[in-house]
Amino acid sequence: MPGLPMQQEAIAFTQKISSTDGTSFYDHLTDVVMKILNEQPTDPVNLLQTSLMVKKAANSLAPDSAQGLSLQAPPDSSDSAALSKVFGMTELPINPETGEPEEAEAPNEYECENVLNDAALMEACGVGLSRSDMYGVMMVCKQLGEDPKLGVATVRFFGKVLGVYADYYVFETTLKEQPEEDEAVGPNEVPSEKGGAGANGYTYFVCNNLGGALSRLPPVKPAHIKAARQIKKFVSGKLHVQVSAYPPFPGTEAHFLRAQLARIAASTVLCPAGLFTANEEGGLDKAEDFTPPAPTDLGTAGAWAHRYPHLKKQGRLLLA
Repeated sequence: MPGLPMQQEAIAFTQKISSTDGTSFYDHLTDVVMKILNEQPTDPVNLLQTSLMVKKAANSLAPDSAQGLSLQAPPDSSDSAALSKVFGMTELPINPETGEPEEAEAPNEYECENVLNDAALMEACGVGLSRSDMYGVMMVCKQLGEDPKLGVATVRFFGKVLGVYADYYVFETTLKEQPEEDEAVGPNEVPSEKGGAGANGYTYFVCNNLGGALSRLPPVKPAHIKAARQIKKFVSGKLHVQVSAYPPFPGTEAHFLRAQLARIAASTVLCPAGLFTANEEGGLDKAEDFTPPAPTDLGTAGAWAHRYPHLKKQGRLLLA
């Protein structure tokens, strides 16, 4: 037949392999025709048009044909290297006179929650971090608590704050001795609460990755809390950057994060009602005669109470 070579040439042309996904027009058209014959739709033309549109959209997102789409960066090994430090022995400084490692200081004594037990409860509820992350959290709590230079009395993993460029792992601590901090208060400015009391009753440490450098957040000021209540903004993951927002925020992201942590703690941390009693200094002590409620009673709101006092509108727990 005189037209046979032309037909074979046309079929060969449709069987050319696409450079984007490895298929050909012949394969795609064959699949569509078989789908039409098997399903016998009432409007086969629409099915053909839809298949071509889906194919075009898939090809437009192919890596070879995408213009301006950045490829996924390879995993950063710095996180694994930082985490490996908390699993190994601390390297002691070398004495320049003897050339031998200096004698290690005795580890600090502290109290900490059972991180792995809490992680198991969270996992049973379908929330929380992965097991590997929580094991790293436990090791960082141990590193933070045993550091004799920090003098931590209690350590608690507060949570993880997601950021644009990096995340924050937050650790809530109490210190055995509060550092002395002098604050200049303006004529119309509400004074901050002292370290270890009120909104500054806890000291927070954060790091961008488990095993990385821990940064101590500054004490929170009433002006920071009042401004943070008016701002909805993602954190960047960089403590030193200025907070670009309206109304203007009087501080860096470290102050903004600390203010939001104070608000979260005062509003969301709960405990069974009656577990604590107020003391003469305005703090809380565990009740000696506390009886845990029955599991059936824990489903009611009356069985729970806020663990921390309410933040007043002026940005303090106790009115100035």
